[in-house]
Amino acid sequence: MTSRSARLRRDRAQRPRRRATAATTTAAAGAALLALVLGGCTSATDASSSAPATASSSDAATHDAGTGTGTGVDADADTDAAGTDAEPADAATVPSLDVTGFVLEGADPDLVDASAASLDVVGVDGVLVAADGASVSSPSLDAEAHRDAAHARGLQAQLLVSNYDERIGDFSEPVASALLSSPANRSAVVADLASRVSTGGWDSLMVDLEGLTADDSAGLTAFAGELRAAVGPDVRLDVALQAATTVEGYGELGYDVPALAASLDHLTLMAYDQHGPWEPDDPGPVGSLGWTIDSLAALTSLAPTDQVVLGVAGYGYRWGGDEPAGQVSDEEARDRVEDAGGSARWDSTAAEQTATLADGAVLWWQDARSLDTRVELARGLGLAGVAVWSLDLSDPVEVDAG
Repeated sequence: MTSRSARLRRDRAQRPRRRATAATTTAAAGAALLALVLGGCTSATDASSSAPATASSSDAATHDAGTGTGTGVDADADTDAAGTDAEPADAATVPSLDVTGFVLEGADPDLVDASAASLDVVGVDGVLVAADGASVSSPSLDAEAHRDAAHARGLQAQLLVSNYDERIGDFSEPVASALLSSPANRSAVVADLASRVSTGGWDSLMVDLEGLTADDSAGLTAFAGELRAAVGPDVRLDVALQAATTVEGYGELGYDVPALAASLDHLTLMAYDQHGPWEPDDPGPVGSLGWTIDSLAALTSLAPTDQVVLGVAGYGYRWGGDEPAGQVSDEEARDRVEDAGGSARWDSTAAEQTATLADGAVLWWQDARSLDTRVELARGLGLAGVAVWSLDLSDPVEVDAG
């Protein structure tokens, strides 16, 4: 029988994230942000091999322009990459970054070791909201093993609660709605989650309710406030947010961002799954730099910058060739390229690795270098931290103390 962790990995690989249209951007802010990142740790001409490029930076920009997501930008359009409200912070005032590494149920607890020196938090996925919205599952033995492994390494263990529905193999809006629309259901789930912190050995909580609509916004805000009241002011409470490139887009995704920021410690932007296997004939970056900046610009116009955590992919996708489109780990992506006799190329516009193989397969993935670029971005903007999904797929997480 397929484990839940395998189904969660499959879901991340197959489910399209709902996206808003690109925001109108300000040239000065966009230029400053791209200068910060491209000047700091990438080069417009840099490549990871001598192989011919599979797509130029301007090609990546053209590819994404057709989707209306405001993703890649070429060298002449760097000034359009960010929104009005995202401006670099004074480097002298930027605090150290909080670093989270997510782990899936069923993953080897020892994999935390390779990243432990850079981590502050291990986010454990997690517990599920019941179909009727009135309860949550108990953490599995695997989840508790991850909790204990985090504690053994002096790290905080954060429990994720999600509306993933094993019956459909996807995140379920009806499940979320059943929870959020009912004061009685919210009260029961809040009490259960609070007990996981007070007596269950968990240090903090993350709400990961996905696939929401604007109709869920009031209930999500109420749930966040009630959870805060139950655990008190000293317990870390975070929420995972799907990415939108406009202020309006976050509302359409069910997030009253200012209200959530008032109750929660961190808003973790899932800046990935811009492209994926749900677009089998349209490969592209997992979460290009321009699209990420647009999403951050919209989000930081609604919430304090120092409450925002930048979620980073530690994986990639492949399209074409002899197999259906699907997800690859960083290591698998490199192995596939090497086994095919190909070469990977660093796309500086997307800040991702990419390769086109002899059989027509196309790969895009975010690796350690991609993380370095996004860490630089997070520091430059004064964000609270970065969070990598997930340690069983990514290169070891290495983030300098700064």
